[in-house]
Amino acid sequence: MRFELKGIAISHGVSLGKVALLDRTKAIVERTKVDPSTVQSEKERFLGAVQKSKEHLHSIIDRFDPMEKGEHLQILNFNIMMLEDDLFCEEVIRTIESEKVNAEWAITYVLSLKTEEFRFVEDIYMKERLADIYHLGETILRNLRGLKDDIADLEDDSVLVAHDISPVDVVSFSKHRAIGLATDVGAATSHSAIIARSLGIPTVMGLEDISLKVSPGDSIFVDGYNGVVIVNFTEKEVTEFIERRKNYDSLGKKLKRYAKLPGKTQDEVAIKVNANIEIADEIDLALSYGAEGIGMYRTEFLFTRSEYFPTEREQFEDYKNVISVFKSPNITIRTLDIGGDKFPPGMEPPKELNPALGLRGIRFSLMDANIFRTQIRAILKASCFGKMRILIPMVSSLFEVIDTKKIIQEVSGEIDCSPSWEIGVMIETPSAAILTSEIAEEVDFLSIGTNDLIQYTLAVDRVNEHVSYLFSHFHPAVLRLLKNITEVATRKGVPVSVCGEMAGQLSCVPLLVGMGVDELSMNTHSIPMVKKLLNSITKAESEEILGNALKLKTTADTKKYVINAIIDKWGKALPLECVQEILTDQAT
Repeated sequence: MRFELKGIAISHGVSLGKVALLDRTKAIVERTKVDPSTVQSEKERFLGAVQKSKEHLHSIIDRFDPMEKGEHLQILNFNIMMLEDDLFCEEVIRTIESEKVNAEWAITYVLSLKTEEFRFVEDIYMKERLADIYHLGETILRNLRGLKDDIADLEDDSVLVAHDISPVDVVSFSKHRAIGLATDVGAATSHSAIIARSLGIPTVMGLEDISLKVSPGDSIFVDGYNGVVIVNFTEKEVTEFIERRKNYDSLGKKLKRYAKLPGKTQDEVAIKVNANIEIADEIDLALSYGAEGIGMYRTEFLFTRSEYFPTEREQFEDYKNVISVFKSPNITIRTLDIGGDKFPPGMEPPKELNPALGLRGIRFSLMDANIFRTQIRAILKASCFGKMRILIPMVSSLFEVIDTKKIIQEVSGEIDCSPSWEIGVMIETPSAAILTSEIAEEVDFLSIGTNDLIQYTLAVDRVNEHVSYLFSHFHPAVLRLLKNITEVATRKGVPVSVCGEMAGQLSCVPLLVGMGVDELSMNTHSIPMVKKLLNSITKAESEEILGNALKLKTTADTKKYVINAIIDKWGKALPLECVQEILTDQAT
């Protein structure tokens, strides 16, 4: 029976093939008491399975070219490091010894304790840390049972379908020639998703129950651009999907051409088009898509992908790598936006009723001066190799800016070389927006984080299905607030960037251009289309559209007017794919 599912577009591309079902479901593990005389042998069984797991990971790494680099290799090495972590192994061994139980049950028991630790954690980064631990636990269990790897014999046209998938399986899968990936669960920041993007495997995650609905050999179409998966399609649709794949290939070629365009309007107003990135390995992709700089490097993943906070040296090497690869004076490092429910195990504060309004961002950094100073020192040392812009998140009061500047100045005096840096503030709270004039006097640039600013301004949780319909970039209060921020910044002579989702939404770009925004920073894949749009519009006409939009009183009227105005003024000059994306905004 034919069915279609919508999930999260993880890795761009299209695949058309047959389902290969990966079943990693564990059989029930029973608690078995062992004789005291066999406790030692159970411990040895466990350690032997750990060793086999490490050998398996090393064998995967060995399949790559010795000169090859990439996040997939870093994450595989991270998995090896986790297997070598004494804490996990000691917990399992201690359980075997104290409870006198079989190794299988000891592993599942320790994993259940980890689950309890993460039970109230909502942050996606930390949940993915738990997922990594679970995947490794499953690997050890499989080796304990002597189970065979069930993805070694995939056909060339296989699309792997699973409830969840480990980073190791993604890499193994890519090396066995399969062409797509679809899972029930998963998120864009998971290690598995990062590897899928790194290896260029068309991937859709978050499909909820696809692993229960498909059977091995079912025909399957994976659209990694739109997050759509279609199973058991008709013969007639095969022709359509092949044509769609050709169209995507054609679009890919167009995007490469658009990526080479300069960031400026048709009337020669320069607007830098930058990339938001999560990891340093995204730099090459950002360059290929035409990024003119890094508008925001989120450093949270660097801090939460391992069992400990990275050392100053590790951070320095990471930041230096960003500068050396990109070779742009426009590199913006956002300091650690950790807190709320983003704390590593062992550092959690008391449970907060509302983490989004709690100890996070610069509040956490100023509270833990050692962690903050270490990060600042690493950034400043890296800035000796190229200019850095330091971006401070979650500012709500002027004293936070002043205190941060003082710390940066103090640390700067400790650096042997001559650091080159600027400081900026994320305007993402209503209080920071109101204090734009005062903040602008203390900083070199401003960056508007529209995601949180809109959420806090409208009192709407955008991921809450009951109220998310109220979240809109076109809300009159949002547009008026953004206009006030940019007007004040212009008077103060401070450049303004927009780094939220609004920057990459084509229907919003003319509004931001009309406000006088200097930089737009966005998801890498949005850059070529935004550049093409910029080169097709004028600042003067954008100001006209903005002026008319600001007179409207409702979100619906504003959105309808703006989209129709864009199509009327520039629709004939824009390529079809730009027009289609703008009209899609109208329908959502």
